[in-house]
Amino acid sequence: MTPRSSTMTPTMKQWRQLVLVAMLAWLLIFLALLSHFLDPRDVELRLPSSLTHTETRRLASIQGSPSGIRASPLEVSSSSSPANQDPSHSRQGKQEALELNQNGEVVWNDVGDQEREEKIRRESLRRRRRRRRKKRGGRDEYYLSQSKAVVQWLRRGIASAGMLAPHLQKSMRDYLHLNRHHVAYRGLRRGRQSRRDVLCELKEQARLRTLDGTEQPFSGLGWDRLVPPRPLEQLWGQGSKFKSCAVVTSAGAILNSSLGREIDSHEAVLRFNAAPTEGYENDVGNKTTIRIINSQILARPRHRFNTSSLYKGMTLVAWDPAPYSVDLLRWYGNPDYDLFTPYEERRRLHPTQPFYVLHPKFIWQLWDVIQGNTQENIQPNPPSSGFIGIVLMMSLCEEVHVYEYIPSLRQTDLCHYHEHHYDAACTLGAYHPLLFEKLLVQRMNSASQHDLKTKGKVTLSGFNATARADTNQATEETKLSQHCRLWAMLWRLTFDLDESEEEESGANTNQS
Repeated sequence: MTPRSSTMTPTMKQWRQLVLVAMLAWLLIFLALLSHFLDPRDVELRLPSSLTHTETRRLASIQGSPSGIRASPLEVSSSSSPANQDPSHSRQGKQEALELNQNGEVVWNDVGDQEREEKIRRESLRRRRRRRRKKRGGRDEYYLSQSKAVVQWLRRGIASAGMLAPHLQKSMRDYLHLNRHHVAYRGLRRGRQSRRDVLCELKEQARLRTLDGTEQPFSGLGWDRLVPPRPLEQLWGQGSKFKSCAVVTSAGAILNSSLGREIDSHEAVLRFNAAPTEGYENDVGNKTTIRIINSQILARPRHRFNTSSLYKGMTLVAWDPAPYSVDLLRWYGNPDYDLFTPYEERRRLHPTQPFYVLHPKFIWQLWDVIQGNTQENIQPNPPSSGFIGIVLMMSLCEEVHVYEYIPSLRQTDLCHYHEHHYDAACTLGAYHPLLFEKLLVQRMNSASQHDLKTKGKVTLSGFNATARADTNQATEETKLSQHCRLWAMLWRLTFDLDESEEEESGANTNQS
């Protein structure tokens, strides 16, 4: 080895050592800085004093979470930063946030753009909602104005399905096509009958009838001992009739009517389903003699049928749609809503309370009368509770006053005065043939147009009105009784002729 090479070797070794020491020093400094920035306590100390304790805890939990999870940004306004005394250090007045980057490092991140985008999105959503409300409000106003136009004709006794709003016409067509109850009407289609003719037809063809427990399957279930011993029409004494009765519908139009005192002045008052009186006495009165209820009231727990005071201290009359064929066995096995179990429970719990179930034959006889007086095909569904209740009271009373069945000038699309549901179908019908029911009732109405417009009141004669002291009234009722007897004779004659023609037609078909 030469002297020159021997002198260079120690020098190279020294340089290598110095480089290694320098690299080690830089590594230590880098680790110290990294540890400094990732220390949660240090971050908490460097947070602006305006951060709440909750926000600080949120940041600490972010830093302690796995490095792959990104935290939601914590917003900090520039005015609350430590450099708020110097505008040049305020980061241009923008909002800032601390969050973890992909390397797990805590960094300041500008979120002004995110907030502006969120604000724009919220404003756009609000505008869309306003447009939808405006569109819906315009549609509701259109439907209400169209309903009012139909009701104006209805008060005159002239209306047809073609006048209804398009969505109600569509519902009607759908129900006609569905024909869920397998209705097959084979009766006559009469022309426009007089008031007396319609009264006589209802009296003869739709006699009030309730389940008496003598038919199967009810006779085998002991219903003859379960039902009240006295028929509904004899409940208040043999041949006894109420002189003046009120039928109070649940229509929203009865609000602000101040009819309560007039309604309570009647001898008997009928109400429907879950319609309350408490809180509405000024408009609907307080007296309840009979309450007619559909099977939903008995079956649905929210109505608390067997515990609510709403159904106590009165006569109850329930009903449920059955097949048009009035197959009682099939109906008992598959009712629209199970009313039989709650009925049995109620009769055992309150045996002294009069409680009846309308016979399905009575319900469908009412439907037959409506269809027979209408040239159009009506919905093949049972009549509404309103129409059923009206005819029921005509069987029990000398005179019946019906409130807001045909709407007054207070007409609204509010379905029930005690609920917040709006639908034109509640006034003119979708499932029920309401329009045609109301046309028939208006044909029997003897009240003035003033009563109809201001009170929504219809006045009807009962089926067995007795002669009164008023000579004119007595004469009218005598004429009505005679007219009904004559009408019944003509109807039976027509019915017999139709049957004879059908038999002859069948015989000719068999011979051919």
